[in-house]
Amino acid sequence: MSSFQLKIIAITTMLIDHIGYVIFPDLIILRIIGRLAFPLFAFLITEGYCHTSNFNKYLARLAILAIISQYPFWLAFGFDSGLNIFVTLALGLIAIALSDRFGSIIPVVLLASLADIIGADYRFFGVFLIYFIHHFRYDYKYMLISVTGLYGFFYLFIGLMNPGDSTFYYIQLFALISFILIKFYSGKQGLKLKYFFYLFYPVHLLILGLFF
Repeated sequence: MSSFQLKIIAITTMLIDHIGYVIFPDLIILRIIGRLAFPLFAFLITEGYCHTSNFNKYLARLAILAIISQYPFWLAFGFDSGLNIFVTLALGLIAIALSDRFGSIIPVVLLASLADIIGADYRFFGVFLIYFIHHFRYDYKYMLISVTGLYGFFYLFIGLMNPGDSTFYYIQLFALISFILIKFYSGKQGLKLKYFFYLFYPVHLLILGLFF
């Protein structure tokens, strides 16, 4: 399975999730399908980091997209919904770069905490998921163990502590299905449609926000 195929699955499941959130909030199956999206995006960010020829340009693209996407994100989900996923991906990218440079998890903790403070999508959890995927990218077994533990702590444990919102927390565990797809990643890029994938995010949010 190429990175192009993973990207197609990621944006498709994300779109289904957002349609469920905005248009059909009672159809929980749409939100369950949507859980596959973020781990795939997190994995693809780590792949982009490992293969980019210019880290600064890669980070700059994420930062620009974070800025461009923020108003459509608010328009679709409400102005109290925090910051969009590109903020999280950019912070995760910086975290793994600094962790590699200094051989320490401290930058990851600091940037994950920053994500939590500023209200970036997936917050503390999101940055740590990117870190674990990157850190164990050559050892699928330990990657799976680490992310399962991460999901178990953040969503199963917290769900048990918050029974009123338990459904929201429990469905997050379906995200682990995405790691079956990651297992079959071939390392090949496949078809290149870089700007289509970048622009899909703000454009689909803008459509949802304006028309629904």
